[in-house]
Amino acid sequence: MKSFIMLFLFAVTIFFTLFDHSLGDDPKFCPGTFTVNDVCANISCGYQAVFHWPASKMPHSCVCTASGSNQSLCTCQIVCDAK
Repeated sequence: MKSFIMLFLFAVTIFFTLFDHSLGDDPKFCPGTFTVNDVCANISCGYQAVFHWPASKMPHSCVCTASGSNQSLCTCQIVCDAK
């Protein structure tokens, strides 16, 4: 049983050594915008962003600005596309 535990711990250590560089990278965020057909007082851009972008974009820090009659412009920080 002891050798099994030691072998498991060794395998986990090797796994994290090989893949540690990809797990520790912080994503870069860029502004992303979309329009909503309602006024800012009636909407939550953070809530709307969940439906506008996939979860991998991690939208946050959303703000709403008026964009004409009965329209709003939501601007959120999202993960930038890799180029």
